[in-house]
Amino acid sequence: MKRFSCLFILIVFLLTAGTALAGIPVLPADYTGSRTTPSTSGVGATGGYTEANGGFKISWEISFDGTFWNYEYTFKNKNDTTLSPDASHWILEISPEVPFSNISQYIFNANATVVTPPGGNPWPADPLFPNQTQQGANGGNPNLGTNLYGIKFDTASNAVSGVYTFKSTQPPIWGDFYIK
Repeated sequence: MKRFSCLFILIVFLLTAGTALAGIPVLPADYTGSRTTPSTSGVGATGGYTEANGGFKISWEISFDGTFWNYEYTFKNKNDTTLSPDASHWILEISPEVPFSNISQYIFNANATVVTPPGGNPWPADPLFPNQTQQGANGGNPNLGTNLYGIKFDTASNAVSGVYTFKSTQPPIWGDFYIK
């Protein structure tokens, strides 16, 4: 189970105190970029994505088409090979101003199933963080270091392995992400 940071909705590392950055707008110079392991490069990892296992890389491209924001995130091993091990799902932090009850009015045309947390609350932190929770103890997100207000992408429905796209009415903000 891994915990990383991300932009949007995009990149910063959550195991530290990424939530302090939530809501800060992303400047146009950062609409395209990437981060890799080790954590000194912007991404922290455990398990199969550690440096010893090939590392992890997230890349993103964000553009505005005059009406909507277009987001694309790509996950690979650090050396740009196909991500291994495969991800079960990932959660991308979004602005708390975006209500889960109307998520489809803000985020749509995703190439993976978008899921909101039960009850409209943030995805809960692992109560026994780090590395101790059994599957399901916090909604299937073991080692999630803090509550995360975000949307979950079911990777099983992703048409192109490791590439996630969606449109939004919302401009990018700095935030965090979690990948399992």
